[in-house]
Amino acid sequence: MTSGGDEQRRVPCVQQALIPAAGRGLRLNRPNTPKPLVDVDGQALIVRLLGQMRQAGIEKAVVTLGYGAETIRPRLLTRFEPDMTVEVVHVPDWEKGQAHSLLCGMDRMDGPFLLAMADHVFSSGVIPALLRRSFEDSDVVAVVDPRVESVFDLESAVKVVRRNGTMVDIGRRLARYDAIDTGIFLVRPSIEEALAYAADLVPEAELTDALRFMLRHHDVRTTPLSPGSYWLDVDRPADVVRAETILRRHKRIGRVSRRSTDSHELLVTDPYHFVTGIPVETDVRVGRGMVENPQNFQFIPDSSASSPIYVFTDEKVHGLHGKRFVGKLKEQGYDIRAIVLPEGEGSKSLSTYETVVTEVLARGVDEQSLFISLGGGVVNNVCGFVASTIYRGLPLIHFPTTLMAQCDAAISHKQAINGPSGKNLIGSYYAPILVAVDIETLITVEDRLIVEGFAEVLKHALGQDVDYYRTLMDYAGSPRHLDFLEYVVKKNIELKADLMAHDPHELQAGMVLQYGHTVGHPIEHLSGYRLYHGEAVAIGMMVAAQVSVLMAGADRSLVEQHERLLNRYGLPTRIPQDIRTEDLLDSLRFNKRFLVEGTRMALVKEVGSIWSVDGDCTIPVSESVLVEAIEWSKSRSQCCHEQPSLLELEAV
Repeated sequence: MTSGGDEQRRVPCVQQALIPAAGRGLRLNRPNTPKPLVDVDGQALIVRLLGQMRQAGIEKAVVTLGYGAETIRPRLLTRFEPDMTVEVVHVPDWEKGQAHSLLCGMDRMDGPFLLAMADHVFSSGVIPALLRRSFEDSDVVAVVDPRVESVFDLESAVKVVRRNGTMVDIGRRLARYDAIDTGIFLVRPSIEEALAYAADLVPEAELTDALRFMLRHHDVRTTPLSPGSYWLDVDRPADVVRAETILRRHKRIGRVSRRSTDSHELLVTDPYHFVTGIPVETDVRVGRGMVENPQNFQFIPDSSASSPIYVFTDEKVHGLHGKRFVGKLKEQGYDIRAIVLPEGEGSKSLSTYETVVTEVLARGVDEQSLFISLGGGVVNNVCGFVASTIYRGLPLIHFPTTLMAQCDAAISHKQAINGPSGKNLIGSYYAPILVAVDIETLITVEDRLIVEGFAEVLKHALGQDVDYYRTLMDYAGSPRHLDFLEYVVKKNIELKADLMAHDPHELQAGMVLQYGHTVGHPIEHLSGYRLYHGEAVAIGMMVAAQVSVLMAGADRSLVEQHERLLNRYGLPTRIPQDIRTEDLLDSLRFNKRFLVEGTRMALVKEVGSIWSVDGDCTIPVSESVLVEAIEWSKSRSQCCHEQPSLLELEAV
């Protein structure tokens, strides 16, 4: 490892560099962030590039700045001293093009130099490898990528035609080509004449135009990107995501060395394979009166008729529905045993789990015992996790009684309890055999629980179905009207069931189900659970929308659409002031999508559509963007006027 580092740091024949960074970068138009300062892997693009140059032995770098110069300049000066001097050249008429901005920096070059694009990402070995090249009889050495099929945006890429290692043509619109320009070169000062010629003849001339002129009278040599190396032109929001993903992956792999430490060979057989199980199905029934009259709803399997049956509920639901529910089933002859949990999120704990499992095992259970949850999301989750772990899994049925549970918590194969550091940290994927949704139980639910339940409803509208969004925005009746509630429950079940059928572990399109939860779960936990789950998720969706805007993946209107919809249903939209940003960032480590390289989120690019890059819906988000979005949310607490919610209008 040491010898490789020494090789990178040896003194190269070229020790100065020129970086054009004067353009605006319209295709990556991040709010308040000039393109060279876009953050990738914890560093601004141009800072990362300069750092690689310094490590490779470059002693002086000249950066031409135009658009956003006043913001970029302070990030560069003095940062790399004493190992490397960075000089900034201001280009007031930067709109004239890249060739013109390069000309403005040429008078600082006193010999051959390295030329690299400010918005490109290179793997660590690219610059040192180029600096080891000689010019031979050429004036320019260009690094090219012959792996044409691997280039993401081939249409706008700069194509190259080669013959025996010499460039014979270059341009974006070439019909035939055999390599792609990677944006990094060794250059002699003779390029100045070609830059001036291109700047005079071609409006907004690029370096590519100058190279085409050079090909008439000078040799331009090409050197292929070495195996294992990579480069990226970060020109659009999707390119930032790709760059972040690739850099994190290489950082992850680079943590370990897989080289053999001795000469002993392992004798290992070819792999054996075993497959277990078939796709699991859960029946979901929606109706009215099933909890009031369970004796008329034949839901207990005959195989469980004589086995101990456990009904989980909480103190409040037990008084409203549980006693009657249990009594009606006992009248039919079933061996029903009630487990009544304390009300609230505190019951989703390891201590409750241990107490309940100990009680169930002591009272008796057999392999056909049935576990029934009657309550909201907490009861569903505790009962589900207990059922999934006793005897490695016993039959489970949910009777969800809150809007949150009917739209989300019970419509799931995920069963979980909380850990000391956050939400749902301990759990399993375990399918209930039945979910029975009784809309009439919502009559007894308090307003706040109805409101928080709508967060999961709005999540599906914002991330999955724009028509659903319009329906919810247009609705002007009472949010407590049973017919309306039945409509949203059925619609949510349809939308969620479709996602689960194709992505049960929420790795791709199913990431819609995680929307708002990456930041929402830490907010809920750090509030001491004074914020209900749906309230925290609503805030999390607002933060996620702002992240999409900051990453230039969505228009500013996305935030406004989120706020209008959330306000309409009475949900909060701002992080409470007493939750510290640093505590939120620390809690993000306990989200299951977090990797040690950083946070990944479900993000929306427009209402009804989750953001996907190359088929991947887990979008890596830098800490700087997260901090900006979190601080934005907290700063809005006293400045935004909210429209009355549907419940408030109904009260009037």
